[in-house]
Amino acid sequence: MKSPVVTATPAIPMRDARIDWTKGRVIGFSVADRQSDAFEVVQLHLDGQCVVSGVANRSVFELARDLAGLELPAREHSAFELQIPARGLHTGMTSDSVVHLEVKTAQGELIFDYSLAGLRDLLRLTDVPPTDLLYDVRFRGLADGSLHGTVVDRHRTGIRPQLFATLNHHAPEPLALYESSADGTVHHFSIALRADRLVDGANVIRIAAIDGQPLAAYPISLGAQQESSSERRIVALEAELAFLKKMVLSQNLDALPARLTLLKGEIIGICSEMMTLQRVNFEREVFGVRNDANHVHRLPVQAAAAEGESDVAPPAPSAAPVRKARAS
Repeated sequence: MKSPVVTATPAIPMRDARIDWTKGRVIGFSVADRQSDAFEVVQLHLDGQCVVSGVANRSVFELARDLAGLELPAREHSAFELQIPARGLHTGMTSDSVVHLEVKTAQGELIFDYSLAGLRDLLRLTDVPPTDLLYDVRFRGLADGSLHGTVVDRHRTGIRPQLFATLNHHAPEPLALYESSADGTVHHFSIALRADRLVDGANVIRIAAIDGQPLAAYPISLGAQQESSSERRIVALEAELAFLKKMVLSQNLDALPARLTLLKGEIIGICSEMMTLQRVNFEREVFGVRNDANHVHRLPVQAAAAEGESDVAPPAPSAAPVRKARAS
């Protein structure tokens, strides 16, 4: 007579977790001890550093749909939900870096680990992702009484931007996105310029996040234009530099190292442009050089000599004025 086959009962899992990309979070459950009513403390680590912790005391039925695929534990109130805080981002996290994410108990027992693909995955799991790290605002210019431009998803996170536009000192209005690319990384916008909000002289359109974080500014000047193209460019660069200064001073301290890394390159580029324009103006003032590619560059004395050739040939200029012009 054969003895009955005894089927081993599968062990009920004590801990498990997964990433919910739809809502940008890490969810799971952890049971401290079947014989104890205490709740487990769980921690989220990035590259070995704990950035946030929480208590696994939520009902697993609240997250049952999102926990699909995992075997549920025996204890109902053992679920948790974790997101990366913005302050957890640092300068070493770039688009190309791989960040090791781990979820552990307070005692160091591993629950879940995953390799994140740089800022793209990090920002998708951040509780309040910094808008200036998410998007790049680019202006295309004025047409048909409107300012046109695009909002580019820097790291292809797929998060749709919610931005606001302000003309001068009027109340901000939602930035209307009328078209997006197929992959959702480029969004086109148009801002209608209301005549009753424009003033004679300097105007500015500002793009900001929903929390007021400034992202970009577009200066508009109305009225007679007396300045040269180089002078107008210097004014625009000074306005852009003032905008970057305001953006640095007005933001909170969350993700500040990562923000400063991003701004460093932009400020260096602006300073380089301003130095180039200063050199052009210096050449114009000292050597009489015009900012025109089709113009033959001449010294002031040479230009005067060329103009008088058709009448009476002037006496040959001495070398002293030329040396003086070059030395001044």
